[in-house]
Amino acid sequence: MLYVAAEALANFVSDEELAQGKVFPHISLIRNVSHAIAVAVITEAVHEGQATKIDERHLSNIEEYVHRKMYDPIYVPLIEKREVTI
Repeated sequence: MLYVAAEALANFVSDEELAQGKVFPHISLIRNVSHAIAVAVITEAVHEGQATKIDERHLSNIEEYVHRKMYDPIYVPLIEKREVTI
């Protein structure tokens, strides 16, 4: 599964990035890269019989299943911004 994860990561590195000597994709693609790696690893785990908690209904659309399970970092401000006039 480590090989599958590495392969999914490598598939996101563009030719331009490779020409510049970069081995990882740009950080702005982190969610897309993480999604692709998760899908690849889960698919391999199912193929090897190691993913016992995923049922058939999730396997039919593994990409959507992973997307629903991903953390979405939306934060609510803790302090209300107010203007103070004196």
